[in-house]
Amino acid sequence: MGKLGRRALALLVACLSMMVIGACGGDDDSGGSSGGGAAKEGGSITISQTSQPDYLDPALSYTVNGWEPLSTVYAGLIGYKRADGQAGSELIPVLAQDMPKVSKDGTTYELTLRKGLKYSDGKPVKASDFEHSIQRVLNLESGGSAFFLGIKGAEDYVKNAKAEADIPGIEADDATGKITITLNAPDGTFSNVLAMPFATFVPGDTPFKNLTKDPPPGVGQYKITDSVPNRQFVMEKNKLFPTDIPDDPPAKIDKITTLIVKNAQKQAQDVISGKLDYMQDPPPADIKPEVKAKYSDRYREVVTASTYYMFMNTRVPPFDDPKVREAVNWGIDKPGLARLFAGEVTPGCSFLPPGMPGYDEALDVKDCPFGDPNKPPDLEKARQMIKDAGVDGMDVTVWGNNDDPTDKVTEAYADMLVKMGFNAKPKIVDGGVYFQTIGNQKTKAQTGFANWFQDFPHPKNFMFLVDGASIQDTNNQNYGNIDDPEITKGIAELNKEPEVTSEVADKWKDLNDKLVERAWMAPYGHRKLATFFSERMDFDNCSNFSPVWNNDYTSWCLK
Repeated sequence: MGKLGRRALALLVACLSMMVIGACGGDDDSGGSSGGGAAKEGGSITISQTSQPDYLDPALSYTVNGWEPLSTVYAGLIGYKRADGQAGSELIPVLAQDMPKVSKDGTTYELTLRKGLKYSDGKPVKASDFEHSIQRVLNLESGGSAFFLGIKGAEDYVKNAKAEADIPGIEADDATGKITITLNAPDGTFSNVLAMPFATFVPGDTPFKNLTKDPPPGVGQYKITDSVPNRQFVMEKNKLFPTDIPDDPPAKIDKITTLIVKNAQKQAQDVISGKLDYMQDPPPADIKPEVKAKYSDRYREVVTASTYYMFMNTRVPPFDDPKVREAVNWGIDKPGLARLFAGEVTPGCSFLPPGMPGYDEALDVKDCPFGDPNKPPDLEKARQMIKDAGVDGMDVTVWGNNDDPTDKVTEAYADMLVKMGFNAKPKIVDGGVYFQTIGNQKTKAQTGFANWFQDFPHPKNFMFLVDGASIQDTNNQNYGNIDDPEITKGIAELNKEPEVTSEVADKWKDLNDKLVERAWMAPYGHRKLATFFSERMDFDNCSNFSPVWNNDYTSWCLK
């Protein structure tokens, strides 16, 4: 979304209530084993989420529990390879014949639609539908609007507030299928933007309103055939989806029913008993040991492209002193904080997360400049540095919110600062206003909780959070007001690069190294999410975990 407050909170909540897939027998026989053979085609399962997706409209949804199913229902010009692990972050042409042809100055993108495409209701897909899809995002004031304001004429379209008005930067030829997008300035992340659900195709006559109750037709592997908000929604295999798109093979399960089930304990027990086939949330802490011990053959945890960190406001004492920020990095107990997440956070000190171009695993282990993040901190060193800085005993307010376990993490961090020599006290505010509060310069928040889950696998999607150019008076996403001239300049230069080549990735790595070494904030780990299947599901052969969409429903099959 580009707004850390809403995006981070939405994704934290969504990732804590990730999708639950449950199967409830029905028209499928649960016997037999895959035996490592070909994946079984067909069948029905029932899946559940703890919370209703924010929207089931691709123009509006901006949470994980919305994106995860919608990524299988709506397709765009380009998308991500359907593969397990890091391979799933590779951009591929989906509805376009090829990847975008980008002009030398990086401002023009040319693509051509595949021939013969049809929506799930049988309507032909037209090139002009793309502009209509983007018009809906902008007109409905979607959280994704900011990603498209760089298109020529997009800002004027928003100001004029006329739904059907033309966006000059989008040209489409329905006869040839050619689509040309012109940007005001080069944006090296724009190919990733085109792969977001916001940029997926819906018919040109789709109304300018929230269609969650009656989702529009798409060109995805599945189609939504029923939607009762806060109760359930049903996805059925879309037989009109092309079967010949490389790296986007047809889905195997015929029908997926998603139930909204508030009780995570019940979900876990139902997966164990076979009433459900999968739960999106990690199993509750009190039952997780049993799950990991007894059902390890159908349970796994995956480190996501996410980073949890403590911001330190460089504009207010004592964190305006780089030596104090360094001391905090030496004294923070990363394993201790990770334990508060019931084992769902892997300790580390890299700001760029695993799977992201520019990420260096060694920085999360032996090359961390403040000691191995998997081991206890050096409190004595931290205490001495704080005494030397002359701030021993200074009052520090530690900000956090009341979302579980953020409140506990905030209190633990405050206790760690006390052990380092500060008079630190936690200040817990409501999660609904937390990020707006610490993002207001008038608050002068000294230090506290922050996190981020990727929108797309590009380093800029994390590094904009520490970009000096991103600092603003309200809704500030750079909570530490980090303004390192070398890093800010490097971000601006790298954002012009049309592709993240190995050479470009190395430059992002260098910026990440400098960010960590200079102790601008205190990263302490990366979040893990879980896949927990029932006995009916073929866990060994059919359980891709995408670095973008998380659990990929199109890969699933029954035994």
